[in-house]
Amino acid sequence: MDRCGLQSGFSLLELIVVVVLLGILASAGGLLILQPIEAYDDQVRRQQLVDQGEMALRQIARDVRQALPNSVRVTPVGAGFAVEMVNTVDGARYRDEFGGEFTTTNDTLEFSASDSDFNLLGFFNTSNPLAAGRRLVIYNTSATGIYTDAALNNNPGIVTTAGTTVSLSTVTPATDDPEHRVNMNPAFQFAQQSPGQRVFVIDGPTSYICNPATSQIVRYSNYAFSAAQPTPPVGGSSGVVISQLSGCNMTYTAGTSQRGGILTVEITITDSGESISLLHQVHVVNVP
Repeated sequence: MDRCGLQSGFSLLELIVVVVLLGILASAGGLLILQPIEAYDDQVRRQQLVDQGEMALRQIARDVRQALPNSVRVTPVGAGFAVEMVNTVDGARYRDEFGGEFTTTNDTLEFSASDSDFNLLGFFNTSNPLAAGRRLVIYNTSATGIYTDAALNNNPGIVTTAGTTVSLSTVTPATDDPEHRVNMNPAFQFAQQSPGQRVFVIDGPTSYICNPATSQIVRYSNYAFSAAQPTPPVGGSSGVVISQLSGCNMTYTAGTSQRGGILTVEITITDSGESISLLHQVHVVNVP
């Protein structure tokens, strides 16, 4: 019996058809997998851009909120902007009248003449607010004045001069609560009283410069005071806050000494041809 006629197999044409069909199925399956992966990558990229922008805006807002009242100033820089403020380390209310066992001239702050010692109504919040190089400020009402006076070491009675050594101690009467006492050497005369009896401790200016030409927002700190706003500051320390900046806009409505100001910051960040824009407004307390 001839078994050759019973043998079967695949022809070359059938093999080619199978390979082509498998290729089509593989391509279709690859597209089904690729699209969700690309969508996930896009979502992750957008989330990273939003997170980067929000973190930068929150950092700017944090520095602005702890800035010295009436010290924020904004200057255009090329296609971007620079914002500068004076950083406050601490603040408290000074004693301007006698009370309880606090009845000596060392207990209250005098404004009619130079004074070397005065008490706070309580304590500073930080453990060592009066470190070397820090200054006291009372009733600052001008962004221009505070930078000029601090830079040129002028003495209009708003900020203590660079040569004034400020130290801190604690006084504890027998029946009253203890209070911090501030000593200024040499004695210093503040020109005007603060309506809220506020005294601030400052250590120096802080700046943010957003420059689309370099695709960055950079934070500067620990540099010297300058009468004219430096763009960028020289010396001190700096760090990149955003590295994919494509657009930036800043506007500042200063308000008054009785009404707070508003700093509006708008940034655009771009990655892989996709951009996101964020806008943030910061309330600036200007009551000195």
